[in-house]
Amino acid sequence: MGYKFIELPNFVKREAELVTDRNKWIYLLKNLSSIDKIPAVLNKRMFQQVFKIAELNKS
Repeated sequence: MGYKFIELPNFVKREAELVTDRNKWIYLLKNLSSIDKIPAVLNKRMFQQVFKIAELNKS
């Protein structure tokens, strides 16, 4: 078993640069607190569920 460490502050890709699902997840984890609506690049079912959960916990 191996581990991968991600330094979120060092992840500087913009929405247009997100190609892989891994990049999309990292972007989501880094920016979830500041995103008001689902960006087009993250408009997949798995990301929509994360946004629903975040909205429920926001209130």
